[in-house]
Amino acid sequence: MPQGQPLTHRPEEERGLFERFWVAIFGSSQESDDLPRSSTLYWRNARISLRSPEQISATVDRWHCYLHPRARRVFALEQIEAILAIIARSVNADEDPIAPGSEDCVLWHGDLSVNEQSQLQAAICVVNKDRSKTIGFANRLLTFLFADDESYDIVRALPPTQDALPMACGNQLCVCLAHVAL
Repeated sequence: MPQGQPLTHRPEEERGLFERFWVAIFGSSQESDDLPRSSTLYWRNARISLRSPEQISATVDRWHCYLHPRARRVFALEQIEAILAIIARSVNADEDPIAPGSEDCVLWHGDLSVNEQSQLQAAICVVNKDRSKTIGFANRLLTFLFADDESYDIVRALPPTQDALPMACGNQLCVCLAHVAL
């Protein structure tokens, strides 16, 4: 397959960020039309249990009560619901990235980004009202949406960077809010 050609016949918006990046930079050495999403390439041995549409809706409703007021000032209700639905779809059904006191990592199964040290990081793509897309880091967005003022002030005081927040567990694909290293 020639360099820069689509990896599969799936529309571009159905492919993960890392998959699109990989194809654009390296092309494809695989001829299969039924490739897994990019995140599953790195979690072949992981147990992935997706939420049903009903579970996603219930999870989004439950998370609304934990949102910090700053999230409602910045995002419209439709944007918040879309962001929360992406998060709910991107973690296992039996895991909650905002649960207080969580000891276990909550692994991200959504879009990925690669930093300058070639580390994979949990990324999230948000479609704006004007149909433009903003790509950010899942743990930074979760911190903005749910962290208390004291924790968020620490994050805001960090030097600007093009990376996700460091995780105390050392796993940059973990999105457990309790694991963000402050």
